[in-house]
Amino acid sequence: MNKVISESKKVMEMQPKLQNVFNEVNNYTNSYKSLEKQNQKYQKEIKVLEKKNNSLELENNSLIYRLNQLFKILKKFLRKLLLKGNETTKDDTTKIVKDCYDNNEFDMEDVVGISRGTTKQNELFNYVSAPDYLKSRIKDYDEYEKDDFGLSR
Repeated sequence: MNKVISESKKVMEMQPKLQNVFNEVNNYTNSYKSLEKQNQKYQKEIKVLEKKNNSLELENNSLIYRLNQLFKILKKFLRKLLLKGNETTKDDTTKIVKDCYDNNEFDMEDVVGISRGTTKQNELFNYVSAPDYLKSRIKDYDEYEKDDFGLSR
């Protein structure tokens, strides 16, 4: 009987420790469930954001394409102004070309293509430090001549 009483006392002493362990396990389980719900919520949000990102990438690519097309048209138009405009127009156009170059919207090739064979060629070539051999290149570089935008009419 004494042995049973002794064992019972030990069990009674361990009962609070067991309760603490049970509470900790219960807390971990609840915390895990909460983290799982939060993770599922984030996974859904990630999918929504991925869709939105893909949509924005497509829109961005479309806008970049449109801008590139507009820049081609702008370069052709600026070239026509340098070829056929009066001196004031040519001076204003030269300033625009320089501004576009300074803002990294045009590179040296663009400026060369726009200005080659015009009265502003030397000024613009010097501005962008274009090599002299580009001034006398034989190849017909004037792709901008194909559409005159009705300026010669």
